[in-house]
Amino acid sequence: MFSHFDGRPARALCSAAALSLISGAALAETPGGTVTLMNWLGGQEAELFDDLIAGFEAAHPGIEIETVEVTTSGDQRGGIRAALMGGQQPDLIVNTWPSFRDELARAGILRDLSGSYAAHGWDGLVSESWKAASSSGGTVYGLPYTYGFRSGIWYAPARLEAAGIAGFPADWESFLASFPAIEAAGYPQPLALPAKIWAHAEPFESLLLRTGGGETVSKLAAHEIPWTAGPVAAALSKYGEMLRAGCCGAASTSLATEWNDAIDAVTVNDRSAYVQEGMWTNAIASNQYDLIPGKDYALAPFPALDAGHDSAAMVDAKEILATSVGPNPEAADLFLDYLVQAPGANMIAQAGFTVPSSAVDTSLYSPLLAGAAEMVSGHEVQFVLGDMLPGGLADEYRVSLQRFISDPSEENVMPVLEAIEAAAGRAY
Repeated sequence: MFSHFDGRPARALCSAAALSLISGAALAETPGGTVTLMNWLGGQEAELFDDLIAGFEAAHPGIEIETVEVTTSGDQRGGIRAALMGGQQPDLIVNTWPSFRDELARAGILRDLSGSYAAHGWDGLVSESWKAASSSGGTVYGLPYTYGFRSGIWYAPARLEAAGIAGFPADWESFLASFPAIEAAGYPQPLALPAKIWAHAEPFESLLLRTGGGETVSKLAAHEIPWTAGPVAAALSKYGEMLRAGCCGAASTSLATEWNDAIDAVTVNDRSAYVQEGMWTNAIASNQYDLIPGKDYALAPFPALDAGHDSAAMVDAKEILATSVGPNPEAADLFLDYLVQAPGANMIAQAGFTVPSSAVDTSLYSPLLAGAAEMVSGHEVQFVLGDMLPGGLADEYRVSLQRFISDPSEENVMPVLEAIEAAAGRAY
């Protein structure tokens, strides 16, 4: 995508001078000036960054963080590409896609942070596994600041109780059997399925992890197995089983539902009892709607399939990437340092997000958030599939799943997977 990107003088600055400046005398000086942060986040996460920036600027009065907002519908990678190719030279970029980090690294747009990790002591705060999660080709380019449990389902306990359901259904058959009772209790879309753009892939990816394990997901992301492989077909067949069981109301409703509408359907609107989305759900429910976690809403692991992978956890992560095109790497590193040290890490936790830094005060987590962290800790962990795919393939993947939602028949399983496989053949 960026094979013709012009890094201008900043790339040379990164490759030689910038890394030398972060050691020795440079650390004794006080960097200043403006740090440009390219950010595409909205809602509660954008408000969190406003707070983080305010805290950082108060601690570093000689540095100003200037935010370049990327706004586009759907996958934000296109907007970031357009901004970079249009001449923007940010110091830092908010990222959540491993495949996009790979793309930017191949183009020479990113800055090696290994020297910064050593100089600022981040190696003592971020585990090797999290450091590897922000690396491409063995080089660390980013600092992860939050992660989320994505193979869980949020639910409204009172709505299950109204439907005569005692607690979240822990196994697949009980989960499917709960849909008619929830609908009869007055909730027309038992599981809010936000299929307008991207979030409809969540149940499929959890089913793939439950049926094939993390190795299957990783191989599929790298196209080491075809999309028509047996475990992938089995997962999509299960997805069809869920849709045919009446999980989500009319397909037209799901296809018109955005991710935030689906959260509202479970938290403040009388439409649904379940929704599967990331940990931003907790931040919205608790901070925006003042709901009580554990009482007004709760989180449970995706129902068990008894295929040997029921404790596996799908996760996402957000990181800040350092660029080679930004003019102020020393001050940019100070902002990264603020995020990973206690002041920033605790602010992120207080906003309702889990934090990979060991500097965080875990007592700030609500019981629900602590439970989500426990569902990840010590278990087989796999990154979200959609975020690992090349951009064009990710688009076809989501569109094909939308077609499947419109026709979730068993006969449509292979045609849908064949369409994704054809796109994968072009993408790789």
